[in-house]
Amino acid sequence: MEFRFLGEVACGLFGIAEDYEEAYLSLDQHLVKNRESTYFLRAMGNSMMPLILPQDILVVDRSVKIEANQIVVLTLNGQRLCKRLVRERGQMFLFSENKNYKPIPIVEESELVIFGPVVGLARGF
Repeated sequence: MEFRFLGEVACGLFGIAEDYEEAYLSLDQHLVKNRESTYFLRAMGNSMMPLILPQDILVVDRSVKIEANQIVVLTLNGQRLCKRLVRERGQMFLFSENKNYKPIPIVEESELVIFGPVVGLARGF
């Protein structure tokens, strides 16, 4: 899908006219690098606020290697979650961005399946 791209905007003094139009912008080009391995999920709840808001669309690319401290979509004990995956002192934890939530330790008994890393998000859909 392509949308008209107007370029940059200063949050201030002048209006935007059609003569400022630069080109068309494809959100697919920016959000989807590998179509076969990219999935979209809608965020629910407030545990990842302020970074991820309820109703945001998360872009997950399963072909991307997960890096340290990256936000991932995973299943923990049958529940699908979006959390920051962190390794501290040899143990893995799931962190929320919202400081009102405590880290979740990954223990030997945990049934953890990582779906993939969050590589982008879209807001307002």
